[in-house]
Amino acid sequence: MIFPLVLLAAPAGAGKSAPTSPASPASPGKSGLGSGLAKTRPPAEPVLVEACDGARTVPTKPARALSCSRWTIAWQEGGTPWGFVTASSYDDAVAERERQLGFARRYARFFELPLDDRYSDPSPPICETCRTTTPAGRWGDGQKFSDGAARKAIAAARAELEALDTALDEHLPRLEDAARLARENGTGKLARTYAKQMQQAVLSLAKGRLALDNAAVFRSEKTAKDAGKAATQQSEGLASAFTKLVGAVAKEVGKAHGGKYMENGGAGPDTPHLQVELDGSKVTATYFAGGGQSTWFEGTVALDGAITGRSLVAPEKGSLSCQQHTEACGYVYIPSVLRFTERQDPEKKTQQTAELWFQRSQWVMAKPFIR
Repeated sequence: MIFPLVLLAAPAGAGKSAPTSPASPASPGKSGLGSGLAKTRPPAEPVLVEACDGARTVPTKPARALSCSRWTIAWQEGGTPWGFVTASSYDDAVAERERQLGFARRYARFFELPLDDRYSDPSPPICETCRTTTPAGRWGDGQKFSDGAARKAIAAARAELEALDTALDEHLPRLEDAARLARENGTGKLARTYAKQMQQAVLSLAKGRLALDNAAVFRSEKTAKDAGKAATQQSEGLASAFTKLVGAVAKEVGKAHGGKYMENGGAGPDTPHLQVELDGSKVTATYFAGGGQSTWFEGTVALDGAITGRSLVAPEKGSLSCQQHTEACGYVYIPSVLRFTERQDPEKKTQQTAELWFQRSQWVMAKPFIR
């Protein structure tokens, strides 16, 4: 027997407490300046123009009007560059610098540390104008001192650094959650490890950009491969640390909220109920009644303890083609949230309640279940 999910309109006065969208927060990464950049971008800061011989001059044109092969900003310590920010435009270079610097500031604040000295002396944005090319056929394959092997290694390493860059867009917005969880007994150690992985990954990205530049100058296949390998290891380390931390969060959530929730507060063995189960960070809520069952919700636990996912429901418009609770019959998956509240029964006893909320044209809720 299949039990389609029946939705109820949100009760009067519930609008203020209805869940917000379960979508992940927007990443504050390179694209964080948004499509309105031209309307809201701040005035350009002082920049330098660098020629092929390394000579640097102050430009006479505005920064955004310069013709550059690329933009760079060097992270420096004691005047010595240890890492690079690179981008194709002035605004992207500044945005990436602020992403890395902003992370360093927040990391220092949340974990009560001094700001890392390595971020205290960035160079001005530099417009590189050199566009040197190597004539075709200058070197034969395997010719002594040629750069063929280095070029291939640099291209591969660049892809690995881009993958790390993309991973940071996903992970850095979770720093605040990690800092909060670092203060919890059940998650503290794993949260600190995850935050440390973020810090190391940001450093690795900047160091890798500089290493690729050096690999091109030195024609060093090894330098490029080492940079790519380090980037891949950091990406894998981030993913592993996050998986372990969210698993620990899910374990705590399972202890608090996993189990059987009865329909209408009933207690008999035949009372319809909702069974909430967690497998790692995966959450499933299954409805049982009269010997039959139907999956009403499937989702995951986030670092903040929220449980978001999807539910299979009848469409707002149109009709079903058959009676089975399936996509083939016309049911559709929509975003949903499984949340838990505490209510008082008529005897003033506190009862934990499971609520299923669904995002249609407005947020609506299925009937609650009580434990």
